[in-house]
Amino acid sequence: MNMAPVLHVSGDQPLYQQLYAYIKGEIVSGHIPAGFRLPSIRQMAVLAGVGKITVEAAYQQLVAEGYLISRERSGYFAADIEKWVEAEATGTAPIMPMPKELKKNKGEHLSYRYNFHGSVVDTEHFPYALWRSCIQEALQRYPEDFAFYGDDQGEWELRLELARYLRRARTLICEPEQIIIGTGLQQALSFLSLMTRDTHPVAAVEDPGYADARVVFQHHGFTLAPIPLEEDGLSIEALEKSGARIVYVTPAHQYPHGMVMPASKRLRLLQWAKQTGGLIIENDYDGEFRYNAKPTPSLQGMDQAGTVVYIGNFSKAFSPALRMDYMVLPPMLLRRYLEEFQAYPSPVPRLQQRAMQLFMEKGYWEKHVRKMRTLYQRKHQLLLQAIHTHMPPSVAVLGHSAGLHILLEVDTTLTEAELIGAAAEREVRVYPTSRNWLSSQAPPRPRIIVGFGGMKEADIEEGIRRLALAWFS
Repeated sequence: MNMAPVLHVSGDQPLYQQLYAYIKGEIVSGHIPAGFRLPSIRQMAVLAGVGKITVEAAYQQLVAEGYLISRERSGYFAADIEKWVEAEATGTAPIMPMPKELKKNKGEHLSYRYNFHGSVVDTEHFPYALWRSCIQEALQRYPEDFAFYGDDQGEWELRLELARYLRRARTLICEPEQIIIGTGLQQALSFLSLMTRDTHPVAAVEDPGYADARVVFQHHGFTLAPIPLEEDGLSIEALEKSGARIVYVTPAHQYPHGMVMPASKRLRLLQWAKQTGGLIIENDYDGEFRYNAKPTPSLQGMDQAGTVVYIGNFSKAFSPALRMDYMVLPPMLLRRYLEEFQAYPSPVPRLQQRAMQLFMEKGYWEKHVRKMRTLYQRKHQLLLQAIHTHMPPSVAVLGHSAGLHILLEVDTTLTEAELIGAAAEREVRVYPTSRNWLSSQAPPRPRIIVGFGGMKEADIEEGIRRLALAWFS
């Protein structure tokens, strides 16, 4: 058996990796049978024309991966490799075909220059230097974090800063003990579902409303009660008739229609919860951004009976890539969490939490929110001006007082899918609302989501101009 491998000193791989790959290939192909004794380190060094250290490194890696067995005073022997390993190494393993409809191109949804996505944020004004400095300081200030799991609810210091901010900026009534740090709305709703499904089996949702929230409730076995919208938010009368005792709402900026729930309806909603023993889940997903007045106060801040769970995030004002949100539990649910659900530790890395804690401690967070509110208000105005300039009067703008998206209601014979397809032909990406409807009472005219947060200011008007050409030329 020829054991003299050909190694290339000038190759891309180090010599020990070349030797390792050669011997591994001979073993899995069967050219070196199981139990065969390999040359000693000294002998292999001579055969391969390399140093003993190189051979030793290759042998040790093969032993670690189970291709060789080292026997004291006897040497190295080829292991008995299972057939699946052989098939994998020789390329004869069967390949499961991927159905064509499941294949996707990486980044396909980002390939449009004029991408009016409703959840993309501005990256040109992200505070990269400040965020980097907070990460570096967190590494230096909290080296012990790497030795321990963090607090199950999230780092105490971050929750302390967050409680201060929420009380001041969003009018919440909360303490750090009530806050749980998580990785996003779906995770927060899943956690709430585990805590409430046995006592609140019917969940009311806005119709139309955020489809992904609805899916979470369905996965956890809730019966869904779609609640229609009125001009100022979901119908309280329909909610009262639904039999539900838990409701998911977006009062600061209804998704996707964009209306802001007035104080009078909020009080009626709170009264419903108090009378029925119900629970309100308030998703304040972009409550910092309102353009015709100050940001609306939270529903939780008006609650005197402990019936509201408040969910907020760092995605819209900072970055969705962080995957970090927070949930404020009322005392009733907090007590149950402490008694039954402490087997669920915070899924957010401690370093990331520490960096955000420092970002807030140093005053960077609120300064950044003010900056982004000004920037998004300017983009919002540019978008409305472009629509007024290029779109015909038959196009109505809905939900234009807050948030990072609007709706365009189009008086046309084209379907929603045809409108989106025509836009794509002009290199413009806009988004449907149809998946957000639970009932069959979809509007007679297509309504298209047009976001502006991630759009460059210089591209907004050109994108709308192209959209108008796609739909009306």
